[in-house]
Amino acid sequence: MEKMLSYKLDIPCYMFDNRSLLRASSFMDIAQELATQGSFQLGFSDRQMAPHNIVWILARMRVRFNTLPPMYSSVTAQTWHRGLKGMCYVRDYRLLGDNGESLVDATSSWIIMEKTKRAIVRPNALEGIVDSQAQNDSFAIEEPAARILLPKDAPLEAVGEHRVIYSDLDCNGHTNNAKYTVWAMDCLPGDITRNHNIKDITINFNHEALFGETVTLYHAQNGCEHIVEGRCGDAQIFVCKLIFE
Repeated sequence: MEKMLSYKLDIPCYMFDNRSLLRASSFMDIAQELATQGSFQLGFSDRQMAPHNIVWILARMRVRFNTLPPMYSSVTAQTWHRGLKGMCYVRDYRLLGDNGESLVDATSSWIIMEKTKRAIVRPNALEGIVDSQAQNDSFAIEEPAARILLPKDAPLEAVGEHRVIYSDLDCNGHTNNAKYTVWAMDCLPGDITRNHNIKDITINFNHEALFGETVTLYHAQNGCEHIVEGRCGDAQIFVCKLIFE
């Protein structure tokens, strides 16, 4: 088994923000491609699992931005399978700079869904398909992404709505996971997102959002920490914790 997937990446110009630094949501896009290629390398990509009528669903993710890559950066993108941890399969990621320094570290936790019934199934459904052991002993972030608890001393306030449209959807027919980071960043005060570096994001994906549904966005702030929650009716679609410099 290969120890990891690793390749050079020239980050496209459209992935950068108003200050010519990598957008948080752009890293989520990069991570999606890494996860796709990394799972294909090991024989359990969505395409390879299609005959079993099951697909991967991202449940939680944490990203630590050590240094935001500037425009025209060439980085080394890495990912590896960390095996089964409880009910989730864990995959880690790194972006490395020219000198081998870690620019971005991330960890993600995945569950599986039966595609026709859209029901979550237990990991034993993948026995013999996905190795429960780690690809190697390395980690980008040691602990898997945590469950986010809503703040008790900073009440959430409604800050807007987003109707799920065509450009939000992925090949599983629901909102692509990277879109939630876009929604979260877009509903924060502009003086924060335009003038301060993002340092850390944790996001929990709790319920799928489908075409035509309206997601109400809520926000709370506690110092440099921001919580953004998306709800559709009584269902919590996602909750995101963002920490800025």
